Amino acid sequence: MSSCLLVFLSPKAEPMNRIYHNWFAMLALTLFLAFAATSCKESEEAGEYDNWQSRNEHFIDSIASVARANRDGSWTIMKAFTLPADYPMNGENRHYIYVQKKQNGDGTDKPLYADSVRVHFEGRLIPSANHPSGYVFDKSYSSSEFNPQTDVPSLLCVNTAVVGVGTALMNMVEGDRWKIYVPYQIGYGSQSDKAAVPAYSTLIFDMQLAKIYKYKIETDTSWWTKKRD
Repeated sequence: MSSCLLVFLSPKAEPMNRIYHNWFAMLALTLFLAFAATSCKESEEAGEYDNWQSRNEHFIDSIASVARANRDGSWTIMKAFTLPADYPMNGENRHYIYVQKKQNGDGTDKPLYADSVRVHFEGRLIPSANHPSGYVFDKSYSSSEFNPQTDVPSLLCVNTAVVGVGTALMNMVEGDRWKIYVPYQIGYGSQSDKAAVPAYSTLIFDMQLAKIYKYKIETDTSWWTKKRD
């Protein structure tokens, strides 16, 4: 039920002044409806991220449950690379990324922390009122549909990515395409400085590793056609 309530008031008027009163009433009603519509819109926009922290925590908990059940065999859980090697895999959900593997690549090497990579990606937030599929806050391709034959992947250094994305990258080989779910604690955190990403946001990336450039060895990071063949 909408929180916007419209109330219609019709004042009584003496016969000799009926025309003037009716005109005034219609003007007042028009102004009121315009104000109410604006208030409703502002209320809906303000509610887009209401209880955002708890909603994101609930969302990542539900994803963690699906990943741990792994009923279709496509899920993998990875602990943040910043954690000790002996850190257990049954800790709090905020310490892990949850990966659904969509395509296996044919590469053999994985990028290291100092390496650079080219990546096709689309980043979304969790579903919300105005964005039932999740708001797309960033992506590497300009078209609505990803095409690895024509789209140029973004270049980045692994050590500049947020912890959750860096964790995924350092476990991928060229050609891997994963959908990864990153808790806000290892994403942009509780005080995000990204205009399109509110604080406490779970990051959902559809990501394909296109190319690895080894640190100080492969210095030409240009994206040539031959590298897409």
